[in-house]
Amino acid sequence: MTNLFPNFPDEAKLWVYALSRPLSNGDRELVREKLDTFIATWNSHGAPVNGAFEILEDRFVLIAGYVDDGVSGCSTDSMVRVMKELREAGIDGFDRSLVFFRDAQEKTQAVKREDFQALVAGAQVDADTVVFDPTIQFIGDLRRGAFETTFGRSWHAAAFK
Repeated sequence: MTNLFPNFPDEAKLWVYALSRPLSNGDRELVREKLDTFIATWNSHGAPVNGAFEILEDRFVLIAGYVDDGVSGCSTDSMVRVMKELREAGIDGFDRSLVFFRDAQEKTQAVKREDFQALVAGAQVDADTVVFDPTIQFIGDLRRGAFETTFGRSWHAAAFK
């Protein structure tokens, strides 16, 4: 993850869309098509946004953007509109009730919060279980390992006791 967006400063904004289901090949192509088109025309107060995106593990769409005076609210709204179009196509990155983690087979899973709590209570999730934090907001957070970390070192440990 530390190698993603190598030409972006740590202060560049990052939006993580954690998907409710894995992407199929067709879904992945649709995401790429929509975001390639969007990134090519992304502007903030008339200035082109330096933008890029990555699809990780067919479960996460990461969109990075920066411009000298910051990415404006209107330009963020335009990006959100694209992601809402994808949601209408069945690719939902807006469900904040999901918790993402790696299971014992190292496969990325998404479960509702109450189901994750049950996994913690049943000791199926422990301090070393890898969890994902889709709330990070900057490229620097990604580089510091805040997106993919262990349960014991994340906010998850305090939230799911």
